[in-house]
Amino acid sequence: MVTTQKVLVARLGDEQWSQLLTCSAGGRSSIVKQTAVRTGTVVVVVSGSPGLVDTHVHEAVAKATGARSTER
Repeated sequence: MVTTQKVLVARLGDEQWSQLLTCSAGGRSSIVKQTAVRTGTVVVVVSGSPGLVDTHVHEAVAKATGARSTER
């Protein structure tokens, strides 16, 4: 079974959204975070463990758009 939950995401571009996906099977569950950011015609989607997505989404958007990331 897979459930989804919308979560807040920092304003990183023209549009952004984020969700947590909880996948459950056989008494075990895993959580994956997916964040998408659109800046102009560029769309960046980062998926993975929630902590890593939060840590790297700023850098991924900056890299994809040619901007310098000031957040660490």
